[in-house]
Amino acid sequence: MGERLTRAQQQQRTRQRLLDAAESLFAERGIHQTSLDEVAAEAGLTKGAIYANFDGKTGLLRAILERRRTDARAADTNPATSTVGWLSHLGDTYELALAQPETRRFAMALVEFWLYGMRTPAARADMAHWLRTVRDGNAREITDRSGSDPPIPVEQLATLMTALDIGIAFQHLIDPEGVPGDLYARGLAAILGRSGTVGGDTPRTD
Repeated sequence: MGERLTRAQQQQRTRQRLLDAAESLFAERGIHQTSLDEVAAEAGLTKGAIYANFDGKTGLLRAILERRRTDARAADTNPATSTVGWLSHLGDTYELALAQPETRRFAMALVEFWLYGMRTPAARADMAHWLRTVRDGNAREITDRSGSDPPIPVEQLATLMTALDIGIAFQHLIDPEGVPGDLYARGLAAILGRSGTVGGDTPRTD
């Protein structure tokens, strides 16, 4: 017998199919070039399924961003307690993520979301909210893991951490030889004043 799903499970599966389809099409074609009918067809569902779960394109965008943040938070199983261990773990997981096709797909979609947000006030508010939540999460992680007083306010460090995350990924996906993935952890270590503790360098003694 096939798997029997509850109503809630069926709805969640439908949402995931729609989000997968929307993220792929937005990445490949752009948001304005993709219709809701095409998203529904890609997911093997009807357009009505979109409106039953999301508020049009902006609702899909909002949900894709939130899913990405939630998945990243769920995948954060860093057991390290020291700053060095934290930075090393960040570097390893970041490089592994860059090699995944899902990361390339999301990066392409994020460029589209960014442009859409710049042009559409409602989407701009959603993008700003997502970025704030990402920065807030980074600030909490820095506070928990840095192990010492940061060189600049934690909120500013969190902004720089977000900029490194996005910026290094975008450059690496275009020019992996020129911008290696380990530059993310090295850059964060430099900002924190721990540049000699990542990537096999000799630890600082000062």
